[in-house]
Amino acid sequence: MSRKILFFLSSDSFHAHVWKNGALSAPFYFTTTLDGLAKFSDFLKAYPDPAYLLVDLIEEDFRQETVPHLIGANRHALIQRKFEQYYRSTPFRMASLQQRQSEGRRDDELLFSALTNPARISAWLELLLLHNTPIVGIYSVPHASIPLIKDVDSDHLLLLSWEKNSGLRQSYFLNKRLRFSRLTSINPNGTFADAIATESARTHQYLQSLSLTPQGELLNVHIICHASDRAQLDARLPANLHMRYGYLDLQQLGKSFKSQYVFPDSDATPLYLHLLATQPPRASYAASKQTHFYQLWQTRRGLLGLAAATALACLAWGTFSFLEGKAVSGEIDSIKDQASRMMRDTQQITQHFPISTRNAQGGTASASDMKTAVTLFRNLQYYSVPPRQILQGLTETLNNFPSIYTDKLAWQSSAAAGPYPEQIITFNGELADFGNDYRGALNYLERFQLMLTRAGYSVTPVKLPLDFSTKGSIGADIGESSDKPSDFSLKITWKPQP
Repeated sequence: MSRKILFFLSSDSFHAHVWKNGALSAPFYFTTTLDGLAKFSDFLKAYPDPAYLLVDLIEEDFRQETVPHLIGANRHALIQRKFEQYYRSTPFRMASLQQRQSEGRRDDELLFSALTNPARISAWLELLLLHNTPIVGIYSVPHASIPLIKDVDSDHLLLLSWEKNSGLRQSYFLNKRLRFSRLTSINPNGTFADAIATESARTHQYLQSLSLTPQGELLNVHIICHASDRAQLDARLPANLHMRYGYLDLQQLGKSFKSQYVFPDSDATPLYLHLLATQPPRASYAASKQTHFYQLWQTRRGLLGLAAATALACLAWGTFSFLEGKAVSGEIDSIKDQASRMMRDTQQITQHFPISTRNAQGGTASASDMKTAVTLFRNLQYYSVPPRQILQGLTETLNNFPSIYTDKLAWQSSAAAGPYPEQIITFNGELADFGNDYRGALNYLERFQLMLTRAGYSVTPVKLPLDFSTKGSIGADIGESSDKPSDFSLKITWKPQP
């Protein structure tokens, strides 16, 4: 199996595991200090493999809604309206189709969910994109836990698990479909069993207040735990007329999903990471600009596979041609004899040409003629630079900034005197996906200019998305769309090296 990088983000921790051949490595922990960021950069350089980001945060919201069954552009427009209604302030949002109703209009039942505090993710995400990391997707523990309840016979199920770096996760499933999830921290002075007894009762009351659990029916509470915690849980969890407790052995669950990890306690984090590597959810919180480098990685792998198949086909064809060629070796010898005779005839004819003509057709040129030719060639080299040489650095820099789109590109040679004329590039572009976040757009554009400078260009802004000069004015319409791109123009100077 190919190697994968699995990141786990909670409110207080960020760490990574290397997953290969079904085995999970020891965790690599990172902090936001200078030393921690340097270690993170070194880690990304050492492991440029596809990355999966699993988050377990309190700030995750769920809303279930029934909508008309639509397809294509109409369905996309409806979902976007719901996103603007519920989760306008975050880009990390998604809608999952849970089922289509069998009666009436046969509407769709959708689960809308979002990570409502994007600041917790954005900082690490920007560093990943800065290193061109192929991000497969951004997932959450509630969505990743769905395979765990596939074989549990219950229509009303509350699944409890403990993640050491985040807390106690409780996810409610109605007819095996996720409806609600909440994360609570565990009191360091209490026990695992105490936390489950307290929080499961609170969650049951909350579900009853939302009328999610029918009156008179038992709520099945399944706890993912290590075998060593079973006795303490049995003693702490009392018999209840409204809830029935059951246990899912953590080690047995891991084996059922072919995990090689040996669980020392009830921490379910390694199990969720293994599920993420082997059975990632279909839906992801990542947008297309965050998975851009993964799409390039997939394209590169496809091209390499195609090249390998082509090489094998060429080898097979070459072998066939070689075997076929042995059968016609006599004809090849005859052709060689004819070529030798034609060469001798050509030499006899050219001996009768005038001396000047022979020189023009392949004779020896004088030293002065060769010197003149070389001088002219060098001058033409300096005054006719290939466009590829001028634009190569600009193209490579643009690949690292997917939110910059090119509108117009032109260049011309400088009129200034000198043996090495400068090439002046006029670059007109747009900044997309920033909405009204002008500060973010300007910072993004400044990083783009810095990278161009490192690539050997001189950059002068001609027009910025927001004019801060004394002649500029700042204004906006209330009804103006936040998705309007920001125009800018740069003067980029490239000078060939002598």
